[in-house]
Amino acid sequence: MRTRARIYPYLATDVACRLTAYSAAKGLTESAAVQAAIEQYLDAGEKDNALILRRLDRLGRAATRQQRDLEVLSEAFAVYVRYWCAYVPEYSPAEVDVARRAGAKRYEGFVEHVSSQLAAGQRLASRVVREDSSATAEPLAGTKTQGPPTGSPR
Repeated sequence: MRTRARIYPYLATDVACRLTAYSAAKGLTESAAVQAAIEQYLDAGEKDNALILRRLDRLGRAATRQQRDLEVLSEAFAVYVRYWCAYVPEYSPAEVDVARRAGAKRYEGFVEHVSSQLAAGQRLASRVVREDSSATAEPLAGTKTQGPPTGSPR
């Protein structure tokens, strides 16, 4: 009884020459080289699926981190706007120009501070949220999520 089936594939002449040269260089029979190539071709789908699943899992974790960071930044911005609305005084028409100049100066200081933080590799999200082994985000102990602080802002 035969353990292998005989097939009769047709190859282009240049492919047949390459197969003969490859088999001779590796010390294989042409049948063994063709069988190995067909097995590799047929099994490639399973290997590709595993690779794709690993990459999708990695992309999913990255998307989760980005979502968490976006939520942290959104909450930080909301808190800032809440404070700003609570503490910004109304200006008389004579004080508006002075207030605009002061605001522009403060804004430049803010931009410089943010630039230095980014250049140093310090991120707000990494200081506010710690990542545990289950990839869930938890606030750090001692952080407040309450309303604006009491007292004068100046």
